[in-house]
Amino acid sequence: MSLRNSGGLGVLRVDLSNGVITHEPIDDVVLRKHIGGYALAAKYLYEEVPTDVPWHSPENRLMLFGGVLSGTSIPGSGGITICAKGALTGGGAATQAQGVFGANLKRCGLLGIIVEGAGEKWQYLVVDKDGKARLSDAEHLCGRDTWETVDTLTADLAKKESDISVLSIGPAGENLVKWSGIIIDKGHTAMHNGVGAVMGSKKLKAVVVEKGTKPVPVHDRETFKKLVKSVIDTVKIDKAGIHYFGTLNGIHNNYKAGMLPIRNYTTNIWDIEKEQFDKFSGSYMTEHFEPKRLRPCWVCPNNHCQVMTITEGPYKGMTVEEPEYEQMSAFGPNLGINDIASVMMLSNLVDRLGLDVNEAGWTCSCMMELFEKGIVTSEELDGLDLTWGNVESVRNLLFKIAMREGVGDLVADGVKETVRKIGRGAEDIGIYTLKGNTPRGHDHRGRWTEMFDTCISESGALESDLIKRLDLTQFGLPQKLHPFDPDFIAKLEAKAKGSMQLEDSTVTCRFNTRTDVRLLSAAISAAMGWDFDFDEGMQVGRRAINTMRAYNIRSGITGELDRPSSRYGSVPKDGPAKGQDIAPHFAKMVRMYYQLMGWNEEGRPLPDTLKDLEIEDIAWDLWGKS
Repeated sequence: MSLRNSGGLGVLRVDLSNGVITHEPIDDVVLRKHIGGYALAAKYLYEEVPTDVPWHSPENRLMLFGGVLSGTSIPGSGGITICAKGALTGGGAATQAQGVFGANLKRCGLLGIIVEGAGEKWQYLVVDKDGKARLSDAEHLCGRDTWETVDTLTADLAKKESDISVLSIGPAGENLVKWSGIIIDKGHTAMHNGVGAVMGSKKLKAVVVEKGTKPVPVHDRETFKKLVKSVIDTVKIDKAGIHYFGTLNGIHNNYKAGMLPIRNYTTNIWDIEKEQFDKFSGSYMTEHFEPKRLRPCWVCPNNHCQVMTITEGPYKGMTVEEPEYEQMSAFGPNLGINDIASVMMLSNLVDRLGLDVNEAGWTCSCMMELFEKGIVTSEELDGLDLTWGNVESVRNLLFKIAMREGVGDLVADGVKETVRKIGRGAEDIGIYTLKGNTPRGHDHRGRWTEMFDTCISESGALESDLIKRLDLTQFGLPQKLHPFDPDFIAKLEAKAKGSMQLEDSTVTCRFNTRTDVRLLSAAISAAMGWDFDFDEGMQVGRRAINTMRAYNIRSGITGELDRPSSRYGSVPKDGPAKGQDIAPHFAKMVRMYYQLMGWNEEGRPLPDTLKDLEIEDIAWDLWGKS
């Protein structure tokens, strides 16, 4: 194995309990073995966070990591992975956000930040352009939403928004809502598994990184330049896709395929007028809502993540971030709201409050169905009229959740815990995995690959990108995906596992690098001067997933929790996926996946599997001397 010096990259370690900040270099062998992002964070989580401590313990870590490709000329290589012991599952959490934070960090000479301990008062962290850091009082930021926090810090530091990147929590994170997230630069979100609550438990309101001045070296510039061109050219091919419309066409595409969530999975038929439906499209929104590219991701040419102005309806004149598909699905069809302007307002509100849009959508839709069925009353809802489509009641509920006021406190711990506390049949209505997280903004009953992946996830987030843009031939599989073939899906999941973890370790944007392990491995080789191939790339990803699996098992998250709730795994009664039932196949799919992953029948990685991945120490922890 040939090595090239990491160029002095290090990790900033911040102990909030005593205010001590130290710099740790990254060993070259460790860097090659773990790359950064998800894989490096999984290593630190396993080694440093005891499995018997709660998520809100000062012993938990909040880790912010870029990767070896951060800050290069690959479009969208400015993101970060955020990792901790998650608030929702009590196991590993790893979630990504794009933007420029990771690129700024790299240009300050840092690959990541590890935050430990907890402060007695609210603070924020500033990393200057030379990589030096300081903690400052943040009491004046308390209660401010994530957009207000950016504006205040920009003024306090006498900087332009373009000179810094601000990572912050909103009121939801401050109030330890267990599904709160972290927002970067007003529009880039890292939301899964309660990382915002972890940040709030440490009384850390924000992290600011200045635009560094250190160059990001690339060993083979000519090869790297060709790879970058291939990334851009590939993304531009789809004339209705990301390059031109972001994710705005996702509503129409998923509805045609029966994968659009409607009224908490009670139907797959959306009761909406054609004129209203047409407004949920990229062409309408880009033509009518005045998009501006004020905060593009790092060197990314795609017309995505734009700022828009609502030009119609009761929220006319409001400036919002371009809603992602998942925000549109969460607050549109899933809540019976047919007005695109209202959906844009609610989408922006969850970002400002610092709430996970997926959990927000499933929480609100669950409560609406419970209200419709009479399981919860208006009195229990603080007088809110949670009938389908009631925009203002949803808006008020989101505020209550962020502040943990009244009914908001009831639902602030996630759908699984909410329906358990309510009882009275609510358990059969909530959509969640038995581990405690919720799915993304799709009806996975028409998308078995993602339902299966979500249930077996080690991080509380999607872990395999098994949709049409993924090249399946790289894993020795036919390109045609069989959407309702349980054996094929279990095999595909096992074969592809590790690919997304590699991408999330380089922390490049999935819309650009498209989970192409061959491309990512070639880019790593060209950037670092390593002879790094496909097999080594998959090894990095599989090492990470097995490390996280071992951590979760030791945290008490065992194989029987690799399942959906009854509603999540139910059968669609109408629409394109009508009658498709995954439940009879699920146990067999899990067994097949375990076997192909090199795990035992309980989902425990076998010693030989861990040895092959060069993490023998974990084998001792899981199996002892046997």
